[in-house]
Amino acid sequence: MTKVIVATISLLIFFVSFNGISQSLPEGIKVSKIYSDENYNAFTSLIRFKGDFYCAFRSGERHVYGKDGVIKIISSKDGKAWKDVDQIALNGFDLRDPKLSVTPEGLIMATMGGSIYDGKTLLGGIPHVAFSNPNGTKFSPPQPITYDAHIKSKFDWLWSLTWYEGTGYGGMYSRIENKEGGNTTIIKLVKTTNGIDYIKVADLEVEGNPNESTIRFLPNGDMLMLIRREEGNKRAFLGKSSPPYTDWSFTESPYFIGGPDFVSIGEGQYIGGGRINREYTGLVSFGKNGDFREVLTLPSNSDSSYPGFVFENDTLYMSYYSSHETEKTAIYFAEIPLIELK
Repeated sequence: MTKVIVATISLLIFFVSFNGISQSLPEGIKVSKIYSDENYNAFTSLIRFKGDFYCAFRSGERHVYGKDGVIKIISSKDGKAWKDVDQIALNGFDLRDPKLSVTPEGLIMATMGGSIYDGKTLLGGIPHVAFSNPNGTKFSPPQPITYDAHIKSKFDWLWSLTWYEGTGYGGMYSRIENKEGGNTTIIKLVKTTNGIDYIKVADLEVEGNPNESTIRFLPNGDMLMLIRREEGNKRAFLGKSSPPYTDWSFTESPYFIGGPDFVSIGEGQYIGGGRINREYTGLVSFGKNGDFREVLTLPSNSDSSYPGFVFENDTLYMSYYSSHETEKTAIYFAEIPLIELK
């Protein structure tokens, strides 16, 4: 039976222990567990749509393997009481890491990875998308995206999508077999105007097996991309490019960031987050040229993170998952006044 938990913890000084470390959260921050059941629930996304919060996440038997995962979408008017909206499933595919955006036509779009397994063997991956109805109360069945044959591989993943002036942009990573018989990942920038058909914009020369990425835009149209890396020193890269987004420069962050997302908080500053150094869910502050600094650690452990962000009225709203309180992972929602991130 599904259990949606809506109690909010008001935090004056809230102590949490994870991996033997205790921490306290600043006054004014609120954290609530918004979804928990017998499944492994993880990998979130968060948007505002028609005044409501929408949170999407994967629900499966385990982190990976076993019964294929499905995408669940819940919503809330106030971040406290949440209700089920819809579930997206596709026979034969492990649907993973949903990312929500709003299309130029005013529909919620969910991008998701579509992994194909035979037991514990990964056979391939095909990115899929689904769209809501105009009211955001029902989603279409997932469908595979289309893209040029010359950029296809056995495993591709369009990890997220950001819309700008009628065009959606995303980082799509692929696994390519290397000379040693293992896999190397590469990443490319792709774009779409309808959410279904994609063309390549540029190959991104990022070493260290890049994969998950999130894109945002500066007011002048320049693009920023925060990219997870798996090899070398594994520190996340912040990429920057001007239109037409074919020439890139990259700044190395001080952190490994798993499941990276970030959002503008104005005045050229950004708050981003993810699984920091594979240890916990944390937030970092940075500008368009980098200058990263860690500003907050959320109640969490090493099996956590993959945040989604909404920033409005000087408050950062955040979804993420963690297993620091429960045997299986749960979905959390945080309200963080901007003043607590200075």
